[in-house]
Amino acid sequence: MKRLSAWLNALREWDSRVGYSCDCCERELFDYPLRRVCEECETKFLKNTERVCEKCGRSTVADGVCLSCKKEMPAFELGVSPFVYFGEVASVVNRIKNGNRRLAYYFGTRMAEYYLQAVPDIKERFSRGRYEVNGGILYIVPVPTTAEARRKRGYNQAEELAQTVAQKLFEAGLAVGYCPNALEKKESKEQKKLTFSERMKSAEESYRVQDRTIWKDKCVLIVDDIMTTGATGSACARRLYKAKAKQVHFLVGASLPEKR
Repeated sequence: MKRLSAWLNALREWDSRVGYSCDCCERELFDYPLRRVCEECETKFLKNTERVCEKCGRSTVADGVCLSCKKEMPAFELGVSPFVYFGEVASVVNRIKNGNRRLAYYFGTRMAEYYLQAVPDIKERFSRGRYEVNGGILYIVPVPTTAEARRKRGYNQAEELAQTVAQKLFEAGLAVGYCPNALEKKESKEQKKLTFSERMKSAEESYRVQDRTIWKDKCVLIVDDIMTTGATGSACARRLYKAKAKQVHFLVGASLPEKR
């Protein structure tokens, strides 16, 4: 069974990097896989290039911290997201959730690129070239899903994104560690049916650190597909901080914009 699983993962890895069409609309691309999504599709993706919250990274109405963070400050130190969860972006993210794993490669690549831009000193802090002198390792941790959700979907979309993020950050010269089993999630109430305070409490109770003894003084980058209230990222960060992590950032593919 393990050998079959390894073979299937290798086949999926190969399949994600070869092809001749846009991962989004399947229009023919002559420079695939250098370009994964055609120009027309990319122009439909709303990017976080204007004002963003200084704390969670979502698109905001004004400079500074968004209303959601003022109401309940997230536990993670910094949130980052390259896209706004709206229109075509929301559609594509949902496609990643529901079977189109290939799109995770494009989104994961953009997430890594945007993270490097959003945190200017990240290359210096975690440079592989300077690791022996004063560097460190940035640990990439995907938000876990429940066993039931994984069984139904066949995979965890956060892991799909996190694998690519880790690969791209490594290619950019960073010393990274990929830790897919760092966190565990148990069954909980459906988040969208809860009030804001209920969602925060439910999220806090849903996650746990698998091995609390290894995270002391570690820097962690939590990866997920979307951020709505920030409750999930905050809950995961809080668990890691309780395990003595030094710093926790939260990187998502897209974030819900501040209400206008």
